[in-house]
Amino acid sequence: MIQPRILRGFAVFALLLAVGITFVARSARTESVYTVRDIAVDSSAVSAAAARSIALAGGQRTAFDRLMRRIVLSEDRVILPNLDDTMIAQVIDGYEIEKELVSPTRYRASLIVDFNKNQIRKLLRKRKIRFAETRSKDVLVVPVYDAGEGAVLWQEPEDWRAAWLARPANEGLVPFILPLGDVMDMGAVSAAEAQSPLREALVRLAQRYGADEIVVAVASLRVSDERVETGQGTEDGTENGTEEGTEDRGAEPTGQSAADETEPSVSRRVRGPVEGAILQLTVHRVGVAGEQSASELLRGAPAESKADLLSRAVGRVIAQVEGGWKQANILRFGRENKLRIIVPLAGLSDWVDMRRRLSELAVVLTVDLAALSRDQAEVLLHYLGETEQLMLGLEQSDLALNFEARGWVLQNASAGGFEEQGGKNL
Repeated sequence: MIQPRILRGFAVFALLLAVGITFVARSARTESVYTVRDIAVDSSAVSAAAARSIALAGGQRTAFDRLMRRIVLSEDRVILPNLDDTMIAQVIDGYEIEKELVSPTRYRASLIVDFNKNQIRKLLRKRKIRFAETRSKDVLVVPVYDAGEGAVLWQEPEDWRAAWLARPANEGLVPFILPLGDVMDMGAVSAAEAQSPLREALVRLAQRYGADEIVVAVASLRVSDERVETGQGTEDGTENGTEEGTEDRGAEPTGQSAADETEPSVSRRVRGPVEGAILQLTVHRVGVAGEQSASELLRGAPAESKADLLSRAVGRVIAQVEGGWKQANILRFGRENKLRIIVPLAGLSDWVDMRRRLSELAVVLTVDLAALSRDQAEVLLHYLGETEQLMLGLEQSDLALNFEARGWVLQNASAGGFEEQGGKNL
């Protein structure tokens, strides 16, 4: 047991620790999960005031919908309550208006809406809706594309990579970044190594971007001979002849292609709609927690272009990764635990920073100071869920909880990576 030892010259420090210091610069805080940005509103009415009222109400509804998609499990969104404008306003702390344009009968603006965490939690818990609040660190996506002429990663054609770049900014709990695709990336991992997947090469690439997890998304497009570019297309880019697809069999298990009876030709570059085409989507996840793989088949819909099909596949990858993340970080309010930990200190600023970071964790309920000395603090954490979930949340804030001879010790974890270099945000 660590006994508090407060020397006379240390009294002020002890007092500040006891009351819990709150003078943290706003710029040091991470933005809340309950803040929704870039809500574009545009309404017209008989007057500017009326248009503004309509626009703000609509913007708040849009913000609420985006928040629910961000934190609620996809399978639980069907039981979300249908709130009217007044009820939505009651769970909002406030909003900011940006880029405001007003005319006599029209109102346009961009909103930032801050929701009240406690009110949202109360709303969802009352209806037993499962949700998560923990943000993941950046996840690096490596898009490998096979259009029938072999797997392509860094070279043309870049249809699959372009689909990832064209994806609207992700608003979920998992931020995705894309490698730059420069010479260093090419030297770090090849298409064959990514497909394997070769863990050493992928970890090397992930380290370059300071990422702890990497997702290799392999898209293999399979089309029948009737849908292949033959050089006999018309001037408007469509082919002559029929556009037959394969019989719809639903979701076939991996390894059983729905296009077996229509073998792809040597060149499988698609022109125009891809109805009946099969896109095999394989997702390899490599991270500190190990490796996982999953596959599924997507069928080209009537009048769907190749770009649309690939865009839909991007959405499937994101949904799969985010779904797994939410499942691992569901807030379990009926399961409260506590853990006594030791926090090494080099000074007052260390404790200010550590207390803030602990308090911002979604699973942490309270941070109680139990004892202190010049070089460490003993803290009692009250948290939701199991220790493994607490440790996962700590990792996202670059904190490591390790068990030593003196007990559980919390320390800063290195962010990792050979270079301080970011990828392209999606």
